[in-house]
Amino acid sequence: MKDKKAAKRIIKLAKKHPELYSKEDVRYAKMVRKRIKTEKKQHESEVSERNSRSREAYGVRSKSQQSQKPRQSKGSWFTRLLHQARALVRL
Repeated sequence: MKDKKAAKRIIKLAKKHPELYSKEDVRYAKMVRKRIKTEKKQHESEVSERNSRSREAYGVRSKSQQSQKPRQSKGSWFTRLLHQARALVRL
């Protein structure tokens, strides 16, 4: 059984049957549950921060940062390059 699940179970059983667990046991279970919850939030925030940094590193931009002019298709770019090369060869 995982720690968080065990802590939740202790807390729930202590509410129904207070004679089974001492107040210190319940307090410790609540502390463990809260610690696991904060660790999970920290891990999620680190992961999302890492992902956003990696997107920036690879040149992926948000919509507000995208350039507004339309991109040329690769075919037209290549055709223009061929015309330039042909013009250079004719000289």
